[in-house]
Amino acid sequence: MSSTDIAYLFLLLILLQIYHIFEEIALEAYKLAGSLNKYLLVASVLVTINIVALYLLLRDLPAGYILAALGALIGIGNGLVHVVGYLRSRSIRGTLGAGFFTGIPLALVGGVVLYALIDVFVS
Repeated sequence: MSSTDIAYLFLLLILLQIYHIFEEIALEAYKLAGSLNKYLLVASVLVTINIVALYLLLRDLPAGYILAALGALIGIGNGLVHVVGYLRSRSIRGTLGAGFFTGIPLALVGGVVLYALIDVFVS
């Protein structure tokens, strides 16, 4: 798989992450971070790092692959945390269950991106 193909997959991951952030805000998961400002600061840093990774991927630089792998792992972990949070709390408002609906595709796309990156590293 070419770096451009991986970049398209990673762009999808970034878009899902942004959509996931909106879902977490709408379902008040930001309260777990203490305040909306703290939540937005962390979310903004995550998205910014992913955008930098996308830029580096498009330039076919090794740092892009490393940052993209980190972003994919975070996406997988983020999705799994929300699935487990929902299963434990049976609630999607103001708990770790918030983000459940976008967490599933986020984890799946993160897995595909990670698989593609591992394939590049191995070959």
